[in-house]
Amino acid sequence: MAMKVLMVSLFAAGILSFGIGVAGAADPMSEKEASPTLKERIMKDAVKGTLMKVEGEYYWIKDEDGKTTKVHVDKSTKLDKVVEGDKVKAYITDKGHTTTLQRLD
Repeated sequence: MAMKVLMVSLFAAGILSFGIGVAGAADPMSEKEASPTLKERIMKDAVKGTLMKVEGEYYWIKDEDGKTTKVHVDKSTKLDKVVEGDKVKAYITDKGHTTTLQRLD
């Protein structure tokens, strides 16, 4: 009898542990990956607004004044997981290359 109770308890604990893991993975966008360096924050221009369009390595961001800026993103860019409609902030070089793209809350 004690063995049966032990097995049921272990089974229940396993199911609960699995449920917690699945709940934690429910929102893949919840974890941020990109954060700008201090040098980027001081030296780079930043574009802040709504991500309007993604086309290959180019992202279009519309700021609060309605101006749309096209920025370049590649493998060297530190990048949060973003989708069209997200509020974002892009740290860009004077040539339009994005060094870091963050999703804003």
